[in-house]
Amino acid sequence: MADKSPRIKPGSSKINDSAADGSHRVPRGDSPLSALPHRPDPRPSLFLPDPVTTAQITNPRPSVELFAINEVAGVASPTSFADYRVPARKNLGEVDAQGVREFKQRQYVAVSDDHFVQVVRDTESGLFRATVARELKASGPLMEPDAEGRYWHPIASGNPLDRGDAPSGLARNVDERLAALFPTMAQDARTSMHRERLTGDPLLAVARLEAEYFTLLKDLGAWAGQVPSRHPVTGLPLTSTEIGVQRTSRERFAQELQDNWSRKATSANPYSPSTLDYDLDVLGSLPRLSADFSHVRELSLTSTAPLEDSAFLASFPGVRYLTLSGFALKSFPVEVYQMRELVTLTLDNCDIRLTEASVEGLAHIEQLKLLDLSNNPLGLSPDLRFMRRLDSLYLSDTGLNEVPVGLFESESLAFSDLRNNEIEHLPDELFEVPDIQQVNFNFRNNPLDEATLQRVSAYIEAAGLDRRVLIQVDGENQIQPQILDFEGEDSGVESS
Repeated sequence: MADKSPRIKPGSSKINDSAADGSHRVPRGDSPLSALPHRPDPRPSLFLPDPVTTAQITNPRPSVELFAINEVAGVASPTSFADYRVPARKNLGEVDAQGVREFKQRQYVAVSDDHFVQVVRDTESGLFRATVARELKASGPLMEPDAEGRYWHPIASGNPLDRGDAPSGLARNVDERLAALFPTMAQDARTSMHRERLTGDPLLAVARLEAEYFTLLKDLGAWAGQVPSRHPVTGLPLTSTEIGVQRTSRERFAQELQDNWSRKATSANPYSPSTLDYDLDVLGSLPRLSADFSHVRELSLTSTAPLEDSAFLASFPGVRYLTLSGFALKSFPVEVYQMRELVTLTLDNCDIRLTEASVEGLAHIEQLKLLDLSNNPLGLSPDLRFMRRLDSLYLSDTGLNEVPVGLFESESLAFSDLRNNEIEHLPDELFEVPDIQQVNFNFRNNPLDEATLQRVSAYIEAAGLDRRVLIQVDGENQIQPQILDFEGEDSGVESS
């Protein structure tokens, strides 16, 4: 007989509104906002120094009046975008992953082969804003790279300064820019995204999405190259072949994440971007991302190697069905507490140990319907008193020596698996459960004492003919309930 009734996970609607691409791909250079922007050819012309610098060169001791005049000139806002442009020069340094160059602790972006614009990070939007030297507060427009990452241009807005000298490509409307970010998304879905997510200034909002995607490419590219030099478990150095295999595995998962963010179907997840199901074969840890994956409702990751760190989960606050298997988390992942809609939680074989704090935190995920912490050295039992909707509980091979608090109080519980533990005694609450309650308690392969086994037998023998409760323990007797409507094959008080 099967010892474990089949798990039934709430099904997710799978609508194929886009074709699967059929293969894993590494990030391409022609992707929107590519992480490897083209580097303009260096030109022999030089930056023109700002007025204050000129004054200091020609007159090492400028008068207070001259300094004040130049200081005012430095903070005056230009009247045209052309006023922000400065000629190119040779020694700007290398372009970074964002397409920005640094010269004398100032940042510049290319707007053409011959001109650059100084930029600073805008604290409100997180984007780059044009500025001029000695400006106390950046007055220019927000900037963004073109689709090839080669030249930057102002982001369209109500500011005429943003429009006056912008290239013709800036005239793209919001929907066209969304289509570049989400090329396989249906028109009605983009319209819905426009309405629900691009609140306030839609042009600024879509610019933030573009910046988010650009940062995602950079983060994934960096993570793909950070293969550990030694195996995290054995400590042995990886061979060049093993490092190459690991880099390829990381690139494939990075591409999966990139495609999922863009709502593209993949060979691993061909039906809906709301599902991210992936079998991992990487060493080390998963990437820490700033991108938003709140559209993912079902996240299922199985690892062949003990992956560490749970920070990756922070990007998935909208998950309803979470499954992690084969990780090496050591402690309960605190990121789960931010998943406000979580209804099924499976952390199987993740080397998790519970603390008093994590027991309390887990207890307040009150909407859970399925909890699976099997094959973890928990140390402490979870508290189930507040999980009024819990239907299925899996705690086999967890080293527990007592049943969880609240196990016998739940009227919604249908199945609990506590096999292969160190439980010696079952509390009085078990024998207060109505025998007509349809619930399966599996305590097989626990060192239950003789007094407990006798109480279980007496409880079953005294039950009515309409008994639905099922208690599975080790022993010689086999007593089957008269009325049982379980999907599993087990029934009665059985010997193993």
